[in-house]
Formats: sequence, C-alpha cells, structure tokens
Amino acid sequence: MLRFPEPLIPARFLRRRQRFLAQVELADGSRPWVHVPNSGALTGCLSPGLPLLLTAEASPRRKTPYTWRFAQGPAGWICIDTLAPNRLVAEALKGPGLPGFPRVRALRPEVALPGGGRLDFVADLGGRLAFVEVKSVTWVEEGVALFPDGVTSRGRRHLQELAALVRQGHLAWQIFVVQRADGSVLRPAWRVDPAYARELARAHEAGVNILVFREKVAPPEIGLAELLPFDLRLTGS
Repeated sequence: MLRFPEPLIPARFLRRRQRFLAQVELADGSRPWVHVPNSGALTGCLSPGLPLLLTAEASPRRKTPYTWRFAQGPAGWICIDTLAPNRLVAEALKGPGLPGFPRVRALRPEVALPGGGRLDFVADLGGRLAFVEVKSVTWVEEGVALFPDGVTSRGRRHLQELAALVRQGHLAWQIFVVQRADGSVLRPAWRVDPAYARELARAHEAGVNILVFREKVAPPEIGLAELLPFDLRLTGS
C-alpha cells in the first residue's frame, strides 16, 4: 500500500506544456504550473476542466509548488504517477510476494546492464536471478487497458534486454500496473506503436513472463489489487 501525503488539493486541468509541466486551476482561482510525474501522452486525462488531485511540495529546490497525482476517470480516480507502480511492486516482492512470481530473497533496484541499459529490479531467487521491468498503464478504452500511449523506443529496448537475459539463462518479467479501476484486460496499443506490440509478442515467445495487475485507487492510498489477463494479438487499438 502506498499513501500520498495529505491533504490532497483539488484542481482542474487547463493545459500541458512539454512533458512534465501542466497548468491547473485551484479552488481560489489561481492557475499555477505543476509537475507531471508521467512522460506519456496521458490519453484520456487531459480534457480541459478535468478534476485533479495534487500534493503540495515544500522543498525550496522545487520549481513547481505542486505535483499532479490523480485524475478523475469515468470509473473513479486514475493515479498518473509512473513511479507509484515501482514502489508497489517493490513492496510486494520484498514482503508477501506477487502472484505468479517466485519468492524473493533479495531485491535490488535500478539495475545497470553491461550494454549500458537499465532495468527496474533484479531479484535474487536463491540460485537464479530474475530481472523485472515495470510499466504504468493509465489509458483504458471500453475496459481494455492499452500500452503504450505513445511511441516508446525505450520500452522496446527494455523488452529486448529482458529477452537477451532469458537467453543467458536468467528469468525475466515485464509487469504492467493498470492504475485505474475500469481496465479488465491488457492489450498492446497496436495503432499507437506497432513496433512495441510486435516486440512484446516476441519477448513473450522468447520466455519473458508477463504479469498485469490492477490497482485499487482510493486517494490518498493506492495498492495492488487483482491480477488481470493480457491479450497480445496484434489487432485493434
């Protein structure tokens, strides 16, 4: 379980500038720029007037006084913070474990690879290593959680690195965390990034395990909820 600092501050979305800045309107009518902890397209989360929840940032080194954490979706709040899934997955792997994942003896984050790449985690399973990459999913259409919401050469590289590690005799997992309540199955967003969709299917065929979890989003708290199915057919979306 992850709990964001309170109080959460209500706001309404106005516009986004570049990847990491958005202008919002607060209840008092002021219109500050806030940090966006998500470099993706945030499809479905950028409608003018959309209700948001922010956290205040007290650090004097910050250029913005607030961070955008949640957006109002059709079925409840959406957590847009891409670092939140990593924290939830790490908490689970260090503690009670994840369904479909072996018990972990030790977990190390931000793993540098010999070729210069980097993955989110490496887990010591006692005799074998398991490499893990975690992706945040915020885009859902008609119950289908879609990833990515923009072209991601970095995401494709992660899949290639995971597949290479499997060929070297290690274990590998690509974990997707759907940060909203209305996703019931995950599919690659073929129309947005066909290269990623193909790479995901190839990685799975090569032995990269895929796990998809849905979050329970109840601001200020979020937590991992149920395991979801995935469909890698290169059609639709």
